[in-house]
Amino acid sequence: MKKIINYIVTISLLVLTQSCRLEEVNPSSVTSNEYFATQDAYEELVAETYRGLRPLLQNTTHMWYGTDMYERTGVVDDTQLPLNDYTVFTGDESLSWWTDNYNLITKANTAMTRGALIKSKIAPNVYATRTGELLALRAYAYFNLVETFGDVPLITSEVTEATYNFTRNSEEEVYKQIVNDLTQAISQLPAQPESYGHAAQAMAEHLLGKVLLTRSYKSYAQSADLANAVSTLQSSMNKSTLSTWDALFGDAYQQNNKEVIFAVRYSSDNALNKTGNNLYQQFKFWTDRYPGGALTAPYWRQDISYQPTSYFFDLYAANDYRASERFLQRHIVAATNKADGPNGAIKTGDRIIYLPRETMTADQIATYKKANQPTYYVVNPNQYHQLFESNTIYPIVWKFYDPTVVVYTNSGVDPQGHRDTYIFRRAETMMLLAEAYVKQGQGALATGLINDLRRRAKLTGDDLLTGSATIANVLDESARELFGESNRWMDLKRTGTLLTRAAQYNAFCAHHHPAAINSTYLLRPIPVTEIMRSPTLTQNPGFPGK
Repeated sequence: MKKIINYIVTISLLVLTQSCRLEEVNPSSVTSNEYFATQDAYEELVAETYRGLRPLLQNTTHMWYGTDMYERTGVVDDTQLPLNDYTVFTGDESLSWWTDNYNLITKANTAMTRGALIKSKIAPNVYATRTGELLALRAYAYFNLVETFGDVPLITSEVTEATYNFTRNSEEEVYKQIVNDLTQAISQLPAQPESYGHAAQAMAEHLLGKVLLTRSYKSYAQSADLANAVSTLQSSMNKSTLSTWDALFGDAYQQNNKEVIFAVRYSSDNALNKTGNNLYQQFKFWTDRYPGGALTAPYWRQDISYQPTSYFFDLYAANDYRASERFLQRHIVAATNKADGPNGAIKTGDRIIYLPRETMTADQIATYKKANQPTYYVVNPNQYHQLFESNTIYPIVWKFYDPTVVVYTNSGVDPQGHRDTYIFRRAETMMLLAEAYVKQGQGALATGLINDLRRRAKLTGDDLLTGSATIANVLDESARELFGESNRWMDLKRTGTLLTRAAQYNAFCAHHHPAAINSTYLLRPIPVTEIMRSPTLTQNPGFPGK
């Protein structure tokens, strides 16, 4: 395994991002052409491409910052974080997102190029299926890039030497390539995954439906894009089934869940995980800074990159199962004993902080504290951006709690989370289809899909939607269902709601842009580092660099 990974780095040269910094070093006398000469070696190239999903899906700032659901942790002030606040960019804020997506493309191109060279040595069914998988993975990365940056270099074969003259292909060209790749992938992939974690038809159909739906909003849309998006999403949805919320995220968690269309796989064996899933570290404040807090169970490490917005917390009906204490924690408990807490002795498991759904009066807070000693703070919803002993406090999104994590680990180094990261699942397919129905003028069909998810969340009666759904209804339900999963930035950009929703619901955006956010920010800057390496690359208007 180590040898093959070394070869992949050598032959691919990490297109665009690291080509000028790498030197080719052959650790043995065997050339890459000689090594990659069997079906087993080809399979390793494909497996290495899948491994490229892990760093990409942990690079979440471009998926979530600057939206209505996520903001940075802390008190709203004049400090700036451009991806979230739409303030002044230096030009390299998006370098890691650019790098991780192009690395995935590079690995896919390498595997396809090398596979074609030894096609006669690979079983025909294996070659067809793996090619479909690689095309789907490449299309996924290009979709991320084209929606983030607009025009981007389009590379569809292995690059074996340092190259410095890349130019940007138009959005329209990139979309055409993505659609072609996914159409071919669907024709070659099996209806169901060959093994858990591999791409199959449902994955490629989900992605193609999302791509066509997105293109249907563009000036270069094709007339059949919306209708084709509907039929493709319907086909994907028919290949999966709704699960229970507990099986997806709760104590009844099932790795091979039939609702999950595509996921980044992790293992219960840390030796196989290398850097494990880090989602369980997200959406928590610094619980260890309060009496009874510690870097131990159940909270372990808190990666405080994100604070959910008040909009998100206000979305749920009182009895929505997705916002029950198991998945959205309002009672924060002590992780250790403390003999001299401010309100008396604290024992592990005692409730030390309470964050009610509805605002409590001072008298109600006093009554609650007296009845629930040793409660330290009661934090009302309008106080989530206020300091409490140099920290902010807000409900913890407990959706990604991983009971298999039993040690404190470093963020991004050895997080050791074992549960999979869902890339696509049926619930998102349903919301994409609902959006397409609304766009077609069939809002009643969208209402039915929304209510299917609400019923799964144990909602009934007045908590079900009536009439014809709107885009706002779809986006709100998507927020409830897919928090911490889907690319919210792309969803809002696609629907033309990014600038207004960010300004309305993201406290930092509202602070810096009380009127409106400039449409410049519908794209992110081409990394200045890449422009310096490739003189033929140009920058998006309004950002640093040529």
